[in-house]
Amino acid sequence: MGGPGLEVARFMLYVFAPIGFMVYIGGPGFYERYVADDVYQFNPPPKNKLPTESSDIRRALEELQAKREERRLLRERITKEMAAEDGGPGSK
Repeated sequence: MGGPGLEVARFMLYVFAPIGFMVYIGGPGFYERYVADDVYQFNPPPKNKLPTESSDIRRALEELQAKREERRLLRERITKEMAAEDGGPGSK
């Protein structure tokens, strides 16, 4: 067949080709060239900045609680209106 030189060359190809491929793909140059721009396309950075100061956190928490209270009151009002339209519980 090919002899021991061919077997050594095949062995080196089988071992070092995947290693070289992983080094090339895993390197920072490959990432910067092919991946970095697509990361922002599919996973953009958040548009709103999270509060870091305690006063900002308290203000954001108060806003969230106020919105939650508004939604709860709206839900209760709609539930009462629907109950009034249906005649309420035990109307039959």
